[in-house]
Amino acid sequence: MILYGDYHTHTIYSSGKHNAMHATGTILENALIAQKKGLKEIAITEHGLNHKLYGLQKKNISRMREEIDYAQKITGVKIYLGIEANIISSQGDIDLTKDEVGLFDLIVVGFHKFARAKSVKEFWKFYVPNLLGIKSKKTKERNTLSLMMAMDKYPIDIISHPGVGMVVDFDELSKHAQKTGTHLEINGKRIAYTYQDIQTVIKNGAKITIDSDAHSASRVGEVDKPLNFAIKNGVDFDRIANYGKKIEIKPKVVKWVFQKMLKMKY
Repeated sequence: MILYGDYHTHTIYSSGKHNAMHATGTILENALIAQKKGLKEIAITEHGLNHKLYGLQKKNISRMREEIDYAQKITGVKIYLGIEANIISSQGDIDLTKDEVGLFDLIVVGFHKFARAKSVKEFWKFYVPNLLGIKSKKTKERNTLSLMMAMDKYPIDIISHPGVGMVVDFDELSKHAQKTGTHLEINGKRIAYTYQDIQTVIKNGAKITIDSDAHSASRVGEVDKPLNFAIKNGVDFDRIANYGKKIEIKPKVVKWVFQKMLKMKY
């Protein structure tokens, strides 16, 4: 097994119930598969709290902690309680409050079309252009700035499937990811990078992880697609942060400081 840890996996808690159309594994089942495949660590990263279809229910977090403790004892696999939070505004807001950030060990952030925007204004300004697949310079700049602001505001460990659902400037994004120590993911299901994009990420020194984005226990640790992409596009294995080693996870302290990264007006 090449991965030390798979830091993007889902369980039945992504919908709050057992859902055969979505996540079908329990925390213990994910851990048992990870153990079988030789993984040392996994993160359980349920969808953000305001995802309309599959968002984590806050009431389940304490139960998840108990199940994680039990699964760790059974399998010996280190398990992080994480979340795949949603970017919900052009100002870099995500669907976690300051107090909620502290409930999690690891934070993944991505764009998801079924999440609720922060406001009606942000729905039309930020969500609609992305839902319509608009790839204008203005949309790209707005999206990129939003993720950069999010990296400054929150202790984000990983940007999930960057470029999927929202066009971004990989040069600016990867420079800022390198500055903030945020990982850019090569996702096990959805990859938006071109050859030039991933070369830009490498050139700018941003950290890279490959994760399964497993929505069933059997898919935990399955990274053939991102691994093949990395090989095909000349990504050296030593540039992959979780290749044979654990990733650095940020302390969960929120800096509520607004920093305008680019001089833009929309």
